[in-house]
Amino acid sequence: MSGKLRLLDLALLLLVGLLGWQLRREWIESHTRELVLLKSAVPPASVPGLAPLDKVDAVTAAEFADIATKNLFSKDRNPNVIVDPPPPPPVKPQPSFPVAHGVMLWDGVPPTIVLSEKAGGPQKGYHPGETIGPWKLVSVDQSYAAFEWDGKAFKKRIDELIDRTPIAVEVSKPPTANVAAKPAPAQPAAQTLSSTAHSGPGTDMGGGFKACFPDDKSPEGTVVDGMKKVVSASPFGTICRWEQQTK
Repeated sequence: MSGKLRLLDLALLLLVGLLGWQLRREWIESHTRELVLLKSAVPPASVPGLAPLDKVDAVTAAEFADIATKNLFSKDRNPNVIVDPPPPPPVKPQPSFPVAHGVMLWDGVPPTIVLSEKAGGPQKGYHPGETIGPWKLVSVDQSYAAFEWDGKAFKKRIDELIDRTPIAVEVSKPPTANVAAKPAPAQPAAQTLSSTAHSGPGTDMGGGFKACFPDDKSPEGTVVDGMKKVVSASPFGTICRWEQQTK
């Protein structure tokens, strides 16, 4: 038994020695190849020579102008000056509409509307195409009046143009007890119109008609200077006018 173990040990020892010899032989061969590679001279590669650069022309002073105008980092060097557009014209404030006092519509006569530029101003009859202040009357009917201002058209209801401001009436104070009342002057027996109030035809409205004064107290049918006072009803109230009396 011991003889077999010794043979096995001897075989293993021979195997280890064989492996060691094989490894050493491979190491020697590898080392030899390295020495040969290191000692071998590599022939230098031939490098072609560099081509000569093109000749650069001398820069003239005139060429600097083009360089300066194309500088992207300086906007003030741009020769194309951008001019700011002119500011828009100021917006005109729209004036107030004229005040209406009545409309007269008759067959064969152009429509007439009695207007004043402002409340309490003088009244006058206007036909389409005429101007009152900054406004131009375009058309008028029994309900609407069309105006034009600054190239723009406006259509307003006539009842919106009527001045509805209440008229202030001054009330006279009664005489005091210690002041004797003066006797009233004698009035003439035949007096048709009051001398203190406006009477007779007023502003000419065209078409043979004239307007009435607001304080005219003369009765309907009164004839003054060949014109007859006529009072008629309309959707906007009572309309007073003076017409040429027909013979």
